[in-house]
Amino acid sequence: MRIEIHYLPSIEYLSLLLSQEQVQFEVHEHFQKQTYRNRALILGANGIETLTVPVQHLHAGKLLMKEVKIDYGQNWVRIHQGAIQAAYGKAPYFEYFEPYIRSIFEKKLNFLVDLNIEYIELFAKILGKKMNFSLTKSFEIEDKDVFWNSIKAKQDWRERKLYNEIAYPQCFGNTFQPNLSVLDLLMNQGRDANLILNQLNKK
Repeated sequence: MRIEIHYLPSIEYLSLLLSQEQVQFEVHEHFQKQTYRNRALILGANGIETLTVPVQHLHAGKLLMKEVKIDYGQNWVRIHQGAIQAAYGKAPYFEYFEPYIRSIFEKKLNFLVDLNIEYIELFAKILGKKMNFSLTKSFEIEDKDVFWNSIKAKQDWRERKLYNEIAYPQCFGNTFQPNLSVLDLLMNQGRDANLILNQLNKK
């Protein structure tokens, strides 16, 4: 399966990845703004919040995903850590997983691709899964096993019909908010998240 790389990926995205024997991450695409490549959704006291990783734009031309560098001139790391603390500080499994989340932030990785892959690998490891992945060597449009650009931030996830929604207890709100970053599922369910993820995928 070939797919783009998401930041702190959604439950939908991770359930799709973990259902595959082999994943090929697309790194030769042109970086697209306002997508899950550098943003994620979490649930805070005031509802759904968007966490966005700022990136450098060094020239007017389009950057390949593998070339996109993170902009540490903005204080986004502190903002993201503070938002995660506020959202999940009282969640059952926050104290177990927060140090691993923080340790990746503290690496201050230069490239967005590296940051995203580190978190995907971390989540897979927490869930007892091994990610078998490779990076594309060129950009090609193929129909077989291609999910590239199929999970769009501006599209209602229900339209994609990639997975079944299963509710679980969340820290805030009286109405269940589906398909947030997998952080939401892990902080609230711990390794029992596996039981939900195994039932979600429709493919």
